[in-house]
Amino acid sequence: MPGRQWVSHENDLSKYSLKRITEEIKVTNVLLEAVDGKKSRTFAYTCGDAKVGTQFFMDGLKGELMAARGVRGEMHPVDQIDLYYTDGYIVNNDSGEKMTSLVKKALETKTLLIFVFHGVGGEHSLDVSLAAHRELVHFLKQNEKDIWVAPLVDIADFLKQQKH
Repeated sequence: MPGRQWVSHENDLSKYSLKRITEEIKVTNVLLEAVDGKKSRTFAYTCGDAKVGTQFFMDGLKGELMAARGVRGEMHPVDQIDLYYTDGYIVNNDSGEKMTSLVKKALETKTLLIFVFHGVGGEHSLDVSLAAHRELVHFLKQNEKDIWVAPLVDIADFLKQQKH
């Protein structure tokens, strides 16, 4: 894939079959359940890639997963969310001010905001400073009566219950 020279040939999703990706995800879920006992899972599209070749692979996994997260950097009202491609904002060297402004926008527009952190305080090349992260966390704590912070699996479960 262009721009992905760091991905080994055997892990290149453009070389995967639909069957291979589906089976790998199912096996991984079984292994994770053996570790933590949890049956409900979500999925994070690797680098936002939701296709193998030209095929969207989540269609065959909707019974296995509660939701899946992408990286388009958009917010949507809860009644317009596609649980199998929820949008997330990749946080990379962003300021606390930028992140809190996104939270404020989500509050104003009553939309779902997902932050995608790869690292905090220097642990990854896609990183946010500890100070910026701390500023975001303090803002969330100060506004916790108005903001629900939860894992995607809990949000997906809540949204699915609201539809029934």
